[in-house]
Amino acid sequence: QGWLEPIGPSPCFVQGARVQCLRCTPALCRRVDSAMSSLSALPTIDFEPFLADEGCVIGGSPTSDQLRVAREIDGAMRDCGFLYVSGLGISAGEVRAALRAAHEMFERPDGQKAAELCHKTAESNTGYIPMRSEAINPGRTPDLHDAFEVRSLRHHPQDFRGTPEGFEDALAALWSKAERAARRFNIACAVALGLPVSELGFLTKGIEKYDMCALRINHYPPCDFVPGETDGATASGAIRAGEHTDFGFFTFLFLDGEAPGLQVKKACEGDALKVVQHGAGEWLDAPGRGGAVAVVNSGALLAQVTNDRWRATAHRVIVPDAEQAALHRYSMPFFVQPDCGALIRAHPSFVPEGEEPHYPPTTAEEYFRARMKAIQAMPCC
Repeated sequence: QGWLEPIGPSPCFVQGARVQCLRCTPALCRRVDSAMSSLSALPTIDFEPFLADEGCVIGGSPTSDQLRVAREIDGAMRDCGFLYVSGLGISAGEVRAALRAAHEMFERPDGQKAAELCHKTAESNTGYIPMRSEAINPGRTPDLHDAFEVRSLRHHPQDFRGTPEGFEDALAALWSKAERAARRFNIACAVALGLPVSELGFLTKGIEKYDMCALRINHYPPCDFVPGETDGATASGAIRAGEHTDFGFFTFLFLDGEAPGLQVKKACEGDALKVVQHGAGEWLDAPGRGGAVAVVNSGALLAQVTNDRWRATAHRVIVPDAEQAALHRYSMPFFVQPDCGALIRAHPSFVPEGEEPHYPPTTAEEYFRARMKAIQAMPCC
C-alpha cells in the first residue's frame, strides 16, 4: 500500500531506494543545538528555481538550481526545521494588502467584531475566532489573540459578513499564490528528501484538493506585560500563542515586519503529534523579515511521513517586554495540510529494516479533528 494516499484500493506511490533514516545521536543533537543558537543569522532561501516550469516540476530530473535549493531545504529541515524563504511568487504588495484589511477589521472594538463577524465553529472551521477562545497548548490559560480563518473557496462556503471592503479579495489573491507555491514546495521537499524522480509526487498526491489547508490572520492586541508569565517563563500562564507543533506538512508564515515574540525549538523524536511544553532545549527567538519573506516550519505530519528524518518544529508567541505588549502584532500563516481523505503513514524508505515507524498510521481528518478539539477552550459560536 502507499504511505500517503487517498483511501481506496489503489496505492499512490511506488517504493524507491531506501534513504538512511536520521537518528537522534549526541553528535546530531550538538549539531542541531549549534544551528539553532543563531536563527536570526539563517540565510533566506530563494525558491525561484522551483517556480520555473522546468526540471522536476514538469516531470523531469531536477535542474542544478533546483538541486541546490533542495539541499538548502534539507539542511534547514534537518538542523532546525525552520527556514526563511523568498521567491514564492507572492509579492510584498499582496502581503501588505491583506495586512491593511486585517488592521481595519481587528482594531475595531471586541464587541463590534463579535456582533458583526461570522464566528468559526467546529463544523465550519472558517470565520472569526474571538479573544481568548483558544488554548493552543491546553496546559495554559487561553491565548491572548483573536483571529480570522478561511479555507479553499472550491470546497468550503465562506461567510465574509462584517469584514472590511477588499478583505475577501485580498485573502483570495494571497490564497491563490500560496497554494501554487505550496504545490511547488511539496515537490522541492521530495527532491530534498532524496527520493527518485518517479516518487516526487510523494507529498503532492496526498494533497491535491487543498480542502484541509487554511489561511489565517492572527491578531495579538495590546496586553499587560507580566514578567515571569506572559514572557513564557512559566508553563501555565497566558501567552499570545501557546506551545504547539503545527498540524500538517509545513506552514508559510508572513509577519508584519519583525513582529517580535515568535520562539521555536525542535520537537523531540517521536513527539511530533504531542503538544510540546517545557521539554529539553532552549526556546529561541525567530524574528520576521517582513515583506514577502515567509517563515517556513515543519509540521507534525511531515515528521510522521518522514519518520522524524525531518522533525516537527515546536513554537509559541510570547510577550517579550513591555514595549511589545503595548503594540498590535499580526501574522498570516498558510497551513499546508493533507487532504481530508489522505491516509498518513511513514514512507518505508525512512524506516530502518527491523524497526517500527515512530508513529502509527492515521487519517488526516481523524488527526485534525482530535487536535482541533483539544485546543478549543470554549465554544466559538
